[in-house]
Amino acid sequence: MMQKYSATQYLVYLLARRDYSEQELRQRLKRKEYSEQEAEEALAKAQEHNWQSDVRFCATYVRSRSQQGYGPRRIQQELYHKGIAQWLIEQTLEEAEIDWYELAEYQFNKKRPEVWDIKAKQKMWRFMLSRGFENDHFRDLMDLDYDE
Repeated sequence: MMQKYSATQYLVYLLARRDYSEQELRQRLKRKEYSEQEAEEALAKAQEHNWQSDVRFCATYVRSRSQQGYGPRRIQQELYHKGIAQWLIEQTLEEAEIDWYELAEYQFNKKRPEVWDIKAKQKMWRFMLSRGFENDHFRDLMDLDYDE
């Protein structure tokens, strides 16, 4: 078998393209069948040189996903599945200068149907929840009367 790249070289290759959480990198290394020890050493080196940082990854991810129109609940769930600590997720969402109400209103208005009946209301409610917004981010928008 040909000699493959070292785990550190592989991490540098991945991180040159985008940020990854520590858990994502650990999974990628495992998939490439690097030894546990080699993977841990490469991850330690990446963090020591600040090539990989869950804090930076989390902040970038929150900014990116909110710009794509996703609410805090959805982003929180996605980050949790990427192995980010709950305290870090909560801290990052708090520190992010995002007006979730404004974002919810923008998404709501983009998707708002022509006919505003009970069926349309239910559909919008499901849409807004699936986007990860809290009820109080968009409840007042649901009560507006669009039949003017």
